Amino acid sequence: MLRVEFETARAASPEAVPGQFVQMLAAPSCHLVRRPMSIHDEGDGWRTFMVKPVGPASRELVGLAPGDRIDASPPLGNGFPAGLAQEARLVLVGGGFGIAPLHFLARWLDAATPAAPVRYTILYGGRTARDVEMDVLDGVRGAVLPSTDDGTLGFHGTCVALAQRELEKLGSAAAASTTVVACGSHAMMQALHRAVHGLAGRVLVSLEEVMACGVGVCMGCVTPSRRGYVPICTEGPVFASDEVFDVEMGGVHV
Repeated sequence: MLRVEFETARAASPEAVPGQFVQMLAAPSCHLVRRPMSIHDEGDGWRTFMVKPVGPASRELVGLAPGDRIDASPPLGNGFPAGLAQEARLVLVGGGFGIAPLHFLARWLDAATPAAPVRYTILYGGRTARDVEMDVLDGVRGAVLPSTDDGTLGFHGTCVALAQRELEKLGSAAAASTTVVACGSHAMMQALHRAVHGLAGRVLVSLEEVMACGVGVCMGCVTPSRRGYVPICTEGPVFASDEVFDVEMGGVHV
């Protein structure tokens, strides 16, 4: 977990919207392009990020010590819609480090409806128990159901299979009034779309992609959509799943 000081960050009225991201790089760094990191939480003067050391730039971020500096953008992209706080029922599905923006969303839902009954459940999936860091969800009011591919924690199977099971348990009428919100790998979210888009009322996905500029100029993070190819950084990262999965582009099914 990386905690970074941001003067404009606020706990009561966050500057960032859940689902937005920040482009960041250690400063100084031998790399030129900042990396996109989903916001995990925001408080007075700080934001937190879950950083997975998968390459040299992210390993630089993981290796930072207190007092080190970073090169960071303000919050970017279109986050989850504000109307989610009024939804009858939400199922938040996070695969691996995709849980980060869903934690921020859960905290926002808790703050928006502090006296109302909890209307969301979090499904958190990983390959093994070591990949499901339950402590990153500390403090949320909703139930957290873990799943692991090898069965070492929680449901034995993927978070996609768990989401399908939970929706089927609700019954067709209740499932049809449920919104599924997901973040994870492209393959995971495409599988989720195919598994539950006919069960749930709607499915929203926050796409993960390598980004360079983060503001739609370089067009390095485009994705096929029903509107043609669009940059994820400015048109997303949050989309309706049926807008970006199983679409026809030039006669090709993608």
